[in-house]
Amino acid sequence: MKIAILGLTARSYGSLTYLKNFLPHLARLDPSNTYEVFVPPDKIQELDVGQANFQVHTPRSAPRFGALRVLWEQLVLPWILRAHRVDAVYTTQNLAILLSPTPSITIIQNVEPFFAGQFPNPLHLRLRLWLLRMMTGISLHRSHGIIAISDWEKEFLQENFNLPPGKVIVSYPGVTEGFHLPAPGSAALLRDRLGLEPPYILSVTRLAGYGNLLNLARAYVSLVKTGKVNMPLVVPGEVWDSQYIDQVMKLLAEEGCAERVKFLGYVPHQYMPLLFGHATCFVFPSLLEACGTVLIEALACGTPTLCCRLRPMMDICADAAVLFDGRDSADIAEKVSELLTDAAMREALSRRAVERARQFSWQQGAEKVHQLFQQLASPPGATNPEAATPPERRT
Repeated sequence: MKIAILGLTARSYGSLTYLKNFLPHLARLDPSNTYEVFVPPDKIQELDVGQANFQVHTPRSAPRFGALRVLWEQLVLPWILRAHRVDAVYTTQNLAILLSPTPSITIIQNVEPFFAGQFPNPLHLRLRLWLLRMMTGISLHRSHGIIAISDWEKEFLQENFNLPPGKVIVSYPGVTEGFHLPAPGSAALLRDRLGLEPPYILSVTRLAGYGNLLNLARAYVSLVKTGKVNMPLVVPGEVWDSQYIDQVMKLLAEEGCAERVKFLGYVPHQYMPLLFGHATCFVFPSLLEACGTVLIEALACGTPTLCCRLRPMMDICADAAVLFDGRDSADIAEKVSELLTDAAMREALSRRAVERARQFSWQQGAEKVHQLFQQLASPPGATNPEAATPPERRT
């Protein structure tokens, strides 16, 4: 069987992290099927597993970003797939190839298009999300199988798109290699690579409306002004919605806290364990996630964690995080203050976090997707991967 894996969105963090972990595990599982992997030209070295049955392609004509790339994938890529004579297509970011007659499996890694009206977005992002919502909805029905990356996401898709239960399977992300408790002496590396010194509060969230950084900024300001916090707030990541982040910066400037919040911009993924491992605590204010992979990474590093009292964040963390109401900055401030003043609580959370992170496995995720590939090559009535592998309890 020849299977195409589409990863042209794999440029940073989410999609890139997924493929960098998924492909090596799939390669170890399957030396028999042939895989044609389509990735951006600058990521070929990172995503080539070096196995003979995996061929990596970098289509030079593919636009790098946005609507043009989506159109290219829908109109040009089907001809390329026909030329390669593929038997199935695995798309790793929401959208099936709608004009391709080849059976497809689709992983849904982004639920923002379904909630766009609930969060502030400029016009160009609203238009983009509207297009993605429409195409994702069609993809859900056209795909032969759907991968959800959390139990909550599976339930949401089934309830809102009338999908049969057997069509959607759950495959949580795992822990990326290198995410673990900080090694002795690694604080010096943090200083050399990122110019940071502990102590600090860390927040890694989408720098857009649903990432909810504005409410966290309000909470942080109140903690600083009442004398409960004197350490900086560190925020890595590229800006997704500049208008929203301008509001955050304006608030911080008006309250005299602009110098206390360190916006790092893009941080290479290999340095993120340093950030997590030396943070006094990690605050994840996001109001919307398909899974929240960053939470799994924080847990693996033993970082005392706080997050919204919402699914799927609650499912992932279980008893290894402090929960708050993400829409209430006073509640965020109260929970952060309690954690910062209670060393025993931080130590207990750190122990539980490392144990909790062990529940998440890239190997198990690759096995489930591989079973779906096998089903496409099998006669009707083949085993459902979620029936073959008993689901883990994550609550």
